Amino acid sequence: MTKPQHKQQLHKAAATDAAADKAAAQAAADKAAAQAAADKAAAQAAATDAAADKAAAQAAADKAAAQAAADKAAAQAAATDAAADKAAAQAAADKAAAQAAADKAAAQAAADKAAAQAAADKAAAQAAADAAPKTVIVDIPIGTAVPGCETTNACFSPAMVSINAGDTVEWANIDTAAHTVTGGSPAMGPSGVFDSSLLMASANYAFTFDEAGSYDYFCMVHPWMVGSVSVN
Repeated sequence: MTKPQHKQQLHKAAATDAAADKAAAQAAADKAAAQAAADKAAAQAAATDAAADKAAAQAAADKAAAQAAADKAAAQAAATDAAADKAAAQAAADKAAAQAAADKAAAQAAADKAAAQAAADKAAAQAAADAAPKTVIVDIPIGTAVPGCETTNACFSPAMVSINAGDTVEWANIDTAAHTVTGGSPAMGPSGVFDSSLLMASANYAFTFDEAGSYDYFCMVHPWMVGSVSVN
């Protein structure tokens, strides 16, 4: 090989080496660029994942806050319902108590009215009974045919009677002797107002006093026997 050829050969080899070095450098640069792009993409992906994680965490926090608010609202609603139920129960109890008190008062008023009516009826019946003519019994006791009963005012039993006008006095001779019931007195004699004439043993005599006044009477057979009737 001639010197010029050898030199040319060397230049060609050097150019080939330079081209190889340039290609290697380009490959290295491309590799570095690719690695940088990959790193950038990885960093971007990591940032995206971090943002997604942050968004998920925020969504979870928002969901928890919403659930807590919902639970609080439900608890408040339950408390409100319980208070309403308690108020309704108290109102029902108050109404029942008021009704019971009203019923008791009505029953008491009815009982009082019935008692008052019964008392009024009893009073009216008593007044009617008091106003109705009645009969008073006066006994002529055993043993009055002999003196002695006058010392105790027991010749007639009772010896003094108080009645209303229209009432009747009935004398019952329970003595074994005959007597009379004669208006008047032993001193003044018969008044003529009433006279039983001779009243035998076990016989009765009645006289109705229609006019007010005081009426003395005695036994004409046994003049120590005296009595009186007061008519109102």
